[in-house]
Amino acid sequence: MNYKEAVEKKITGEANELDRRSELWGKVNSAYEQGGENTIKSVLIKDSDGIIDEFNELLEQLREKL
Repeated sequence: MNYKEAVEKKITGEANELDRRSELWGKVNSAYEQGGENTIKSVLIKDSDGIIDEFNELLEQLREKL
């Protein structure tokens, strides 16, 4: 069993959470294979920017309702 498979087996969580974690691990692993650590950083920054954008949209919706 290689490292990628070992990590996949250790990923836990419930349904949606598990899917998101597995998807993130897939992105990290792919990024590493394509370009190493710097590519992983780029992928994580891009994902975190997306999360921030989603959060800001939800926050704005909440503000409108209040």
